[in-house]
Amino acid sequence: MPKNFLLESFEKHKDLGLRAFHGGDLREARYHFLKAAEYLLELARQSDPPLRDIRTRQAFKLIELAKNVRQKRKAVREKVAARPADRSDVAAEEVPQEWLVAEKPKIRFDDIAGLEEVKEQIRVKMIYPFTHAEKAKKYRIRTGGGILLYGPPGTGKTMIAKAVAGELDATFFAIAPSEILNKWVGESEKNIRKLFDAARACERAVIFIDEVESLTPPRRDGESGGVMQRVVPQILNELDGFDRKEGHHLLFLGATNEPWGIDAAMLRPGRLDEKIYVGLPDAAARKRILEMNLKDMPLESSVDLDRLTERLDGYSGADVAYLCRKVSEGTFLDSVEKGHERQIGPQDFERVLLKLRPSVSRVDLDRFKKFKIQ
Repeated sequence: MPKNFLLESFEKHKDLGLRAFHGGDLREARYHFLKAAEYLLELARQSDPPLRDIRTRQAFKLIELAKNVRQKRKAVREKVAARPADRSDVAAEEVPQEWLVAEKPKIRFDDIAGLEEVKEQIRVKMIYPFTHAEKAKKYRIRTGGGILLYGPPGTGKTMIAKAVAGELDATFFAIAPSEILNKWVGESEKNIRKLFDAARACERAVIFIDEVESLTPPRRDGESGGVMQRVVPQILNELDGFDRKEGHHLLFLGATNEPWGIDAAMLRPGRLDEKIYVGLPDAAARKRILEMNLKDMPLESSVDLDRLTERLDGYSGADVAYLCRKVSEGTFLDSVEKGHERQIGPQDFERVLLKLRPSVSRVDLDRFKKFKIQ
């Protein structure tokens, strides 16, 4: 990957991590700190000494910070657990608490800019069968099941998963593969069973696994004894055993930036049989993202959002949000240093856009296009 992309990605995830940490979203903070470290380690690998050593040390500091975030998150969850919880009382004594979001997501589809076709597909597959149960029964529509959300990074796959749980008022299990995998024989499979058992104990539950390809990679002939050779069949068994009883709803959502890296058995009917492409935002969505991120900010009248929307063709939703944040931070810093406030002008956007490039390459988009038509 190009060095400028790695550096921009590192800075973006570091900023997102700090913002999430100070906002109290510790899970999100930990994720972004680890992603920032990942990009920085790759950047260090491509760097010459002594910059390589400096960047490597910084990356390991970020990893250590992510570990501390997890410890703090545990303390927060203990406080939450001491209060009456607004969620189903799952039999979770054996379930790691980091798997379970303390509160049901408040986000709804209306809070997500664009992606109307994606939302409609999900409504038909996962939401309408619950909100219109009698009609679904008449047309013999089965509730529950699995969906794979795939597409470039930064396009809103995680937000969509949260919105599904929010639309259904469902308990939301958000899992990272690293929280399930265990090197000891049998432990990873046990973790998967605990996860699905806890979700089945809820009236409505959504299991969401990001970067699902790292949990279910293609199995190769001749391999045996490895963790993945045991984990993939266990997940397949759980998906095949989905409880579809009336009034008991369990949904499985996987998200990935690399759909071609998933075991083919996971993509068969009855498992992750619905594959929904979450692509780059169109013009209407880009403008909506700009409006949402620039809301109530002091903008000069000369800032042309329509022109800026056209300029951002090819940028992901995360890229557009990052642009707005960097413009805001730069103008804020300038106002502090000069001792007087000023409005955000077109030149502020130009300053950031000189360095900010789309995080998704044309090569990546072509690869997603080929996968989509398979």
